Amino acid sequence: MDEPEFDDDVNYEERRTGAIHAVLSFVIALALLVGGIGMIITFVLTKPEPETKEEAELVPTVRVRGLDEGAHQVVIATQGVVRSVREVSLAAEVGGRVVAIAPQLIEGGTVSVNEMLVEIDSADYKAALARAESGLAEAELALAQERARAEQAAVDWRKLGRGEPGDLVLRKPQIAAAEARIESAKAEVDRARRDLERTTIRAPFDAKVRRAQVEAGAVVAPGTPVAELYSAKNLEVRLPFPLRDFGYLEVGASPDFTLTAEIGGETQEWPAKLDRLEGEVERSTLSGYGIAGVMPNDAGELPPVGLFVEAKVPGKRLEGVVELPRAAVRGRNEVWVVSDDRLAKREVEILRSGTDDLIVRGNFEAGDQLVLTRLTAPLIGMKVEVEEATEG
Repeated sequence: MDEPEFDDDVNYEERRTGAIHAVLSFVIALALLVGGIGMIITFVLTKPEPETKEEAELVPTVRVRGLDEGAHQVVIATQGVVRSVREVSLAAEVGGRVVAIAPQLIEGGTVSVNEMLVEIDSADYKAALARAESGLAEAELALAQERARAEQAAVDWRKLGRGEPGDLVLRKPQIAAAEARIESAKAEVDRARRDLERTTIRAPFDAKVRRAQVEAGAVVAPGTPVAELYSAKNLEVRLPFPLRDFGYLEVGASPDFTLTAEIGGETQEWPAKLDRLEGEVERSTLSGYGIAGVMPNDAGELPPVGLFVEAKVPGKRLEGVVELPRAAVRGRNEVWVVSDDRLAKREVEILRSGTDDLIVRGNFEAGDQLVLTRLTAPLIGMKVEVEEATEG
């Protein structure tokens, strides 16, 4: 009967012990939790403040150069071919057999004014002149006879005493006809004399022979070409100017310049003067043309006809302009400048475009410096450091 009570006491003791353990575990866990929270709070409250650093502003460095407004002399590069001012193609004016030619009548030969170049057989033309002179003499004789008859008719009429004689009595129509025959005969003599003179073809001026087209023994007809001549002393060059440059030439001005060409590996020069501008524009090339006279160089020499020469012709003088490197222009007509160490943008008007440089007008302000460095993302007002560009 006593064993059940003992078992109850044992169970009660075990339950009490378990309850105590549970309470102790809760207290320990709570203490740990509170301690951990306390440590976290302490760590947060006592952690050192991080050092704050100000972020430095990025300031790019750009190369710059000054902007100097001033005057610019336009110089237009062009080229052309030397040609003779005087050129002529000689032809026979009368027909016949060529009996002689001048030794100088060869390609490249030099002939003088009035020098005989070609002689055509003149026998027939001398005979024609003689016939014309004979006809003139006969016409003069006929006129003298008619005048004598008129004088005799007037005397006979007065003897008859019939009043004033008429024109037929005084043979006035016959005299007029005889005078007309004389004028015709004189014209025939002149024509025959000219034909005789034309049997000799002479040089019209001091010239070089470009082409000889006849030989002795050949039979020529009127109009047959015999030679081509050109003057080697009066030379000129026809120079083309694109329309964008043509407007920079001053009408009425005759600027001096130099023609250059390379001959035998050496550059040779000749002075020239722009004599006149042609009034038309060539549609195929959209170019205007100027004619320049060529003068001898210091050695007294002229360039050969047909030589290709280059020239730089002075044009108008532009005032208030700036010369810029082509690479400094952004887009179509904008440049970046530095003003008070900050970037700014200026619009420009491009007046002339060269291979490397541009001539512009712009709304530049005092102190502006042209930016030569190509920035990736420039902004108006961006602060920059400047570095002066070295010459060249």
